[in-house]
Amino acid sequence: MECIIKETVLIIPEGTKKIGFTDICNYIHNNLIEEILLPSTLETIDTNTFFDFTELKKINIPKSVIEIGTQAFWGLDQMRELIIPSTVKRVEKHAFCNMPQCKVVIVGEKQEIPKIWDAEFAANVKEICFVSEL
Repeated sequence: MECIIKETVLIIPEGTKKIGFTDICNYIHNNLIEEILLPSTLETIDTNTFFDFTELKKINIPKSVIEIGTQAFWGLDQMRELIIPSTVKRVEKHAFCNMPQCKVVIVGEKQEIPKIWDAEFAANVKEICFVSEL
């Protein structure tokens, strides 16, 4: 997978269906990356994908994503905004831990999200809000 970097933004290429830590770690560690643009083809964000990438501030998860792995967003203490569609059906343990500055925007109605989400977000983010669309 060949990613593109534009200033402080990492762009994951269209056609990518699954990403993990090893797919992006060299891009993140060798550059100041504050935002990641995920492709509309992405279905899975694997375990530890964005683990401890402390400079990240914004990620918008596309509607195509259905699964987020264990500790996928762990330790993003500079993360300001994470946009998640309610179409994500599986969220593994500790997927969103240690994100004290983060506002989580869930696109969809509260009744649409799986119950496990409440436990994952409750003590780990600054704020959670629901919007019907962006």
